[in-house]
Amino acid sequence: MAKPDKTGKDLAQFNIKNAVYALVGEDETIKPLAWMNTFSKDRNITTKTFYGDGELIVSVTSDKKMSGAIGTTARDSDFEKDIGSMYAPDGGGIAEIAMRTIKPIHFGFETDFIGEDGIKKAKKVWVLNMQVQSANESLTQDKEDITESTFDYNYEAYGVNLKDNAGTKDFVDENGQTIRVYTISKKPGEEGYETFLDSIPEPKAPAAQ
Repeated sequence: MAKPDKTGKDLAQFNIKNAVYALVGEDETIKPLAWMNTFSKDRNITTKTFYGDGELIVSVTSDKKMSGAIGTTARDSDFEKDIGSMYAPDGGGIAEIAMRTIKPIHFGFETDFIGEDGIKKAKKVWVLNMQVQSANESLTQDKEDITESTFDYNYEAYGVNLKDNAGTKDFVDENGQTIRVYTISKKPGEEGYETFLDSIPEPKAPAAQ
């Protein structure tokens, strides 16, 4: 049997860097998130099964959000002011406050990957319409070596609806259903890759063939 063509397939993915974010619905200015070092993503898919005549007939999925955590080497006060968990009181300093509302953001980053050619490349990724909570913080006393603290921002991402090719309205498939987009990414060589993290992408359906 001929060897399957794996051109363009990722062999391994590693590293994470150059995080950015923008508040949803405002001027959507792209801002840096300092010193991110981890990112996790969990899909929260539930399944409802239907039985008839003692047999499984069909399974229907509910896929409303994904969740995870953004880890940084230290808290980013500018980021936390933007999402509403920090405040600059009169007299100086920074106050950590109760979050009265959650301001959604779009969140972008780069992650490295290699394919069969063994060349390291950077993929650029946006996570769309994310609600981020104030950081969970763990501080530990130094002993013989420095013990690095951890800071994790839990999030839930709700995505955006896929637009039609003109970008004027939500795309609706042949069954009358919209399509929810949680993340969108681009690799080197793809159109718009160089500036992909410079603005918020609007996912669109391909043009009709």
